[in-house]
Amino acid sequence: MFWRISSILFILLFATAFTHTATIENSGENRYKAIRLTPEVYNNANRNLSDLRITDASGEYVPFFIHSDNFVESFIPDFRTEEEGRFTHIHIEGLKHLRLSEIIIDTDSMFRRTVEARSFNIRRELYNLPLGDEVSRDTSMLLEGNISWDDIFTLIIHNGDDRPINITGITVIYYADELIFENNDSAIFTLHFGAGSSVQAPVYDIARFSDEILRLDIDRLEIGRIVFEEIQPEPEPEPRDFRMIFNIVVIAVAVLLGLLILLKLRKSV
Repeated sequence: MFWRISSILFILLFATAFTHTATIENSGENRYKAIRLTPEVYNNANRNLSDLRITDASGEYVPFFIHSDNFVESFIPDFRTEEEGRFTHIHIEGLKHLRLSEIIIDTDSMFRRTVEARSFNIRRELYNLPLGDEVSRDTSMLLEGNISWDDIFTLIIHNGDDRPINITGITVIYYADELIFENNDSAIFTLHFGAGSSVQAPVYDIARFSDEILRLDIDRLEIGRIVFEEIQPEPEPEPRDFRMIFNIVVIAVAVLLGLLILLKLRKSV
C-alpha cells in the first residue's frame, strides 16, 4: 500500500510539472488590447480556461476578461484515416477543447454517403457529385458549436459496398474566444496556461466594465510561439529499507528478552 500511494503521488506531481507560455508583442495606440485564442492554447489549457493568466514585462499579472462572441477561425489539422470493414474512420488531431462549427472534407472522389460524429450524436449526408459541367458539392460536417473533449476527434464515413473515398485534406472551422486587457505600456506580454485543473479562474474588476470597453477601439495582438517549460519535480526521498529496520528491532527484542531471562535466573538462585 505504501509503495502504491507513493507511485500515485509521483504520477500526479509529474502530470502537473509543466507550464506553457506564449509571448505577445505589444503594438498599436489604443488603451485596450485583445488576443484571440488559438487551437494550441485550447488544447493545452483547462477545459474552462481557468488557468489562463497574462503577465507584463516585469512579471506582474495583468487583469483581463474573456470575450466570447463566436469569432470564426479555421485551420488545417493533422489527420489519419483507418478502414474498418464498411467504414472509414478519420482521426483528427488538435481539436481538444474547441467549439467546433464544421469540419470540411477535401476530396476529388464522387460520392454520396452518411458521415457520423459519434461523440456528438450527429449524422449527416455529404456528397460530391458531377452534374454535367458543374459539381454539386457539400462536404461540410456541421457540428453546431459542440465542444470536443478528446485528444483525437473521429469522423466515421459509412461506405456501404463502395470503396473508400480519397481524402486529400481536412479543414476545421471553430469558434474562438478573445482575452481583453488594458495596456500598461509594457513592450511584451506573456500568456500563461497549463497549470492544472484545480486552478481557479481569476476575478478582475475589468470584467465589470466589459460592455463599455467592447464599444471602444481595441488593438488585436498576435499570440506568438508557445514554449513548453519543464519544471523539475523535487527529487524523491530515498526509499527506506524496512527489512533492515525489522531485523534491528528483532535483534533488540531478542537481546532484551535474553537480559530479562538472565536477571530472572539470578534471582531464582
